[in-house]
Amino acid sequence: MPPPPPLMHQRLDITLALQRTLSALRQTLPAIILGGLLLIALPGLAIDLLKPETGYAPDLEILLITLRAVLAMLFMAQLSWAVLARLSGLSLPPRALLKQGLARAQPGLKVALLAGAAIVTGLIVKLFAAAGTPQGFLLQSLLLTAALWAICTLMPAVPAAIMERLGPIAALRRAASLTAGNRDRTLALGLIAGLATFPLTLWAKSLSTPLITALTDTAALALITTLAAVVYAGLTTRPSA
Repeated sequence: MPPPPPLMHQRLDITLALQRTLSALRQTLPAIILGGLLLIALPGLAIDLLKPETGYAPDLEILLITLRAVLAMLFMAQLSWAVLARLSGLSLPPRALLKQGLARAQPGLKVALLAGAAIVTGLIVKLFAAAGTPQGFLLQSLLLTAALWAICTLMPAVPAAIMERLGPIAALRRAASLTAGNRDRTLALGLIAGLATFPLTLWAKSLSTPLITALTDTAALALITTLAAVVYAGLTTRPSA
């Protein structure tokens, strides 16, 4: 069955979207705790314990960073399905919810990996943005513009991939189609989520405690993932007459 067409004349309600996000976070909190423990906290602590006093060998460090990133993206894909299942009224215990989410996570994981690769590429390019030079200022401005465009245009790509079984490129196109006419609102929601998570992440980094870092990473990823799922649901659910 083809995916439903985007709601061209329906505007996202920012306040309602935030309320639904907080409600969905409460409803899926046990699944968030369990998934975050298995995919973020325990792997992060294990990796930290493996770290020798002298630091990682360069190849091992790259491998471990990549592994942590993939597990975090798997958590996001798994949680996306869990949130959408809750929003649709499906009531399952946390373990069953995560198990079914894991079985359906592959399309969303592919999109998340593609997004992760784009972020890494942006960070590499940023290394060439020499501070204090016109070229560096221009490059950083372009990277910021690209990041804001991605937030407002592609926010629902992962849930779209999961729910509609789309490949990465098709999911990105679907997200762009869904957000057309609402990108000012998706941008506002993305900035609100960023403002909510940035101080928490900064605080965790200042403490340099593996457990606190794992908990704050889980909280930030859960908020971003839940918000994206709520936006997708809001853009694909037609209002009742």
